[in-house]
Amino acid sequence: MIKPIKRISILVRNSIIMKFTQIIFLIMLVLTIGSCKKQTTEDNDWTSMQDQNTADMNSDLVLKEIEGAANGSDLGKSSFPIVVLDTVANTKTMTIDYGTANYLCGDGHYRRGKIIVSWTGKYREVGSVKAISFDTFFQNDNKIEGSKTITNIGVNDVNQLAFNVVSIIKITNPSGESINWTSTRTRTWIQGVQTKSNLDDVYSITGSTTGKNRKGKNYTSTITTPLRVEIACQWRIVSGTIELIREGGSPKTIDFGSGACDASFTVSSNGKTYTVVRRK
Repeated sequence: MIKPIKRISILVRNSIIMKFTQIIFLIMLVLTIGSCKKQTTEDNDWTSMQDQNTADMNSDLVLKEIEGAANGSDLGKSSFPIVVLDTVANTKTMTIDYGTANYLCGDGHYRRGKIIVSWTGKYREVGSVKAISFDTFFQNDNKIEGSKTITNIGVNDVNQLAFNVVSIIKITNPSGESINWTSTRTRTWIQGVQTKSNLDDVYSITGSTTGKNRKGKNYTSTITTPLRVEIACQWRIVSGTIELIREGGSPKTIDFGSGACDASFTVSSNGKTYTVVRRK
């Protein structure tokens, strides 16, 4: 009589253990799914911030190349490509041709393809419009397509020259992932106006952008503290803040610091701050 009772007891115990194990497994599964969702959200937020910075930096690098060619300060240097000017027509054009193979430029960045610029008047002339487009153009192996239009809107109330800049840009990285970026900003020339070289130029940037990151998620960004862009710095932006909101995500504040030319910036969200290293 003892053995059958012991056998039933063992069966009951095993059944309880099995059910308890199943419950633990379900709890772990729910937690894992929740963790994956949270991780995916955070990954998309980080991707949006990195892609926003990549678009900003590439856009400013293109402008620097154009300004170097336009004012002639870099022409004739071994680290500058072929520049073709057509000044006969009413609308002037300039083609910066880097060739079909990667060309190491003086600023340490690789380029190939062409940047095409047309303009209706001098850069400093109020009302002049400069239109920028690309022909199979790559910068650090990132393909850049789209357009950029710069309109001189005159001086502000402290006598600084300002420009309205509208960018509709697509950047495709070597892995085939694309960033789509539309920006409407005001670019104020605050230093370097009196010199010929563009290396001492400094701009203050305000405005907003919309974009779609390389994972296909939409985001918006607004400059909350003017960005300081120094042409001599390879990372372009040295200070200022941007608030970025990804579709379905929480607001993130991107802080570029207090003026140092370095590869990092910080991101704050939900009471936490992280340091991010910028990508070329």
